[in-house]
Amino acid sequence: MRKHLLLFFILMFGFLQAQEDYLTYENLSKRLKEFESKSKLCSLKSIGKSSGGKDIWLVTLSSSEKPKPALLITAGIDGKHQAGTQIAVKLIDQLLNDVSLSKLLAEKTLYFVPSVNPDAKAAYFNKLKFEKSGNATQTDDDRDGKIGEDGFEDLNQDGFITQVRIEDVSGSYIESPEDARILIKADPSKNQVGKYILITEGVDNDKDGKFNEDASEGVNIDKNFTFDHPVFEKSAGVYVASEPETRALLDFLYLNQNIYGVLTFGMNNNLSEAPKFDSKSANNRIIKGWLENDVKAAEHVSKLYTEKAAIKDGPKLPMTKGNFAQTAYYHAGKFSFSTPGWWMEKEEVKKDSTEAKTEKPKKGEKSEVNPEIEFLKWSERNQLNNVFVNWTTIKHPDFPIQKAEVGGFLPYSMNNPPSKFLDESVSKHKLFLEELLNAMPTIETSVPVVEKLDANLFRITVKIVNKGMLPTYAEIGDKVRFVSRIKTEIKLNENQKMVSGRKYFLRNALQPDESEEYSWLISGSGTATITTGCATTGIKEIKVELK
Repeated sequence: MRKHLLLFFILMFGFLQAQEDYLTYENLSKRLKEFESKSKLCSLKSIGKSSGGKDIWLVTLSSSEKPKPALLITAGIDGKHQAGTQIAVKLIDQLLNDVSLSKLLAEKTLYFVPSVNPDAKAAYFNKLKFEKSGNATQTDDDRDGKIGEDGFEDLNQDGFITQVRIEDVSGSYIESPEDARILIKADPSKNQVGKYILITEGVDNDKDGKFNEDASEGVNIDKNFTFDHPVFEKSAGVYVASEPETRALLDFLYLNQNIYGVLTFGMNNNLSEAPKFDSKSANNRIIKGWLENDVKAAEHVSKLYTEKAAIKDGPKLPMTKGNFAQTAYYHAGKFSFSTPGWWMEKEEVKKDSTEAKTEKPKKGEKSEVNPEIEFLKWSERNQLNNVFVNWTTIKHPDFPIQKAEVGGFLPYSMNNPPSKFLDESVSKHKLFLEELLNAMPTIETSVPVVEKLDANLFRITVKIVNKGMLPTYAEIGDKVRFVSRIKTEIKLNENQKMVSGRKYFLRNALQPDESEEYSWLISGSGTATITTGCATTGIKEIKVELK
């Protein structure tokens, strides 16, 4: 018993140390209000309430209230990834302390929603710790008409919900040869025979042969969005956009047409490696692949990320169904990028070291890296001793004659390092944001050519060009038809009359360095005004004198 108590206090002390520098919901709200009070460039408002009644905060960094081309940065959508919220808040702090920010925001706006799922943020600090992705909505996770009848139990009373391994001939898991703490699936092709059953920590309350299948974990907001919604999947919601958090973020995205692109700190990654063009998926009736011009733009953004900002070796984290990043692209027509923001750095191996001399995999064999083992190595290198509960024997009521042990990774530990480990990443992501803002489209116009054809008749010709490094908006925006197209309009005074031409022209996205020429035949004298651009580029205005 003393041994168990000692283990509990050691782990709890370490976990609390890791949590101390993560913001509670109350401290997050306080911090954001401090930002607003200290800077004229920062404003704060709530865009809605969570299922549990908490404000979903929007931070706006802008030099004026006038709508300007903007980027939207979101975080904390999936509750397992609280590091994203920390990164977003640190980013805001660094930006507000940058003397060049006012210049950066003269033509652009940054929107931050640092905690889309504040209920999950509150759950991160619960007395009993388990990884909770969802909000405060009461959910029937196993869809049997009852709510929460088979939740977790803290069998070793250490304050954490981890895992239980049970020795059983029907088990499919074995100890990893690299690290006995980690269980891996037995591979029959390698003559491996399973030894353990692996379940989450708890008992079979409803005696249906399943463990902890109905803990009422809430709705994972990052499964509840409109694109490719995973119907009937656990934690996806009873229907698409069922949650107030989902609707609040979608409303903000759709109502603010000046949002050029979205950056999400979450559990997916399409920045380290840009999306690939797939003609079939891009040309289906329901488009499920990035369009060709958008892929070219994404490749440029990926280079800004990996080369300009030097954010290297990002993990492969494919997109998931019903998430915000996909919905922002496929349904809202915005460029949408996602990154976990932080990952453990790879261990440098010297050429003459033992590791470097290990036998390489044979031709045709895959060299698989176990992320759990790599994380344990990283934790040991960085002297983090509070990430794993060593396997400890317990008496499990559902397995009275078998050996059962509780252990495994502490909740949240693999995706949410102590805050100090995020600082370098924040600085690099700040540089990436600046590079991305500078790469956004810029509409320029030629000097209008005015030809006098008769005593009171003039032809006006003007050329517009996109001088940015990225298109004026995503090509898919022309498919979903919910974006502001490029509009070039001539406004005449009361002494002028249109003889030939159109009052305004609309066209699809302008690619980098692409141009378009427009011409009008005008009768009359005085000043005519030509405006061109769209919500995601800003509007350019020029005056033309006819005399």
